[in-house]
Amino acid sequence: MTLTAKELSSVLQAELDKGYDVVRIARSAFQLYQDHGVELTPDLDEKLLQLMAMEEGPEFEFSEQELRALAEELAG
Repeated sequence: MTLTAKELSSVLQAELDKGYDVVRIARSAFQLYQDHGVELTPDLDEKLLQLMAMEEGPEFEFSEQELRALAEELAG
């Protein structure tokens, strides 16, 4: 089943509701990427890769505000 932007938005929002934790959010994105990688649209592929990269260091991290804005953008 193809992951939609709204579904990614819901997952991201649910993770943020648990608290701002870039490692947990990056790992959640990694799990989604593993589950849906071959069927992702180029845009969602890029978004998930950006979220996964947050675990690689502070220079790749989104702020909580940026993540919430991304979730809203994805929700449409």
